[in-house]
Amino acid sequence: MSWKQIEGIDVFGTSLFQNLCCREVARFIPEVKFEEQGADEKHFVAEIPQNDIKVYVYQDSAEIVSSSLNVRFERADSATPEDLTMQLIKALSNAF
Repeated sequence: MSWKQIEGIDVFGTSLFQNLCCREVARFIPEVKFEEQGADEKHFVAEIPQNDIKVYVYQDSAEIVSSSLNVRFERADSATPEDLTMQLIKALSNAF
C-alpha cells in the first residue's frame, strides 16, 4: 500500500495509517491499549508500563518516548505505511 492510498481519513477522523499502526502494535504487544487524544490533531497514545514507554501514533508518523529513548518515525523516512509501522515495531522489540 502506498502513502497516497492511505492519506484518507475515515468517518471517525482517523487516518488509515493510525488504524494500521495501532493494530500492528497491539498485535506485537497484546496488552497495549491506545487512548485517543488531541483536539486539533487526533492522535493515539499507549503506555507500556513494564518498560516505562509511551507510543504516540499521529496521522502519518509515530514516536516512542521513555526516560532513555525518544525516537520519531516520519513518513519521509519510509516508502510505505507498512515500512514505517515495521520500523516502529522493530524499535519496540529492541526496547524489550
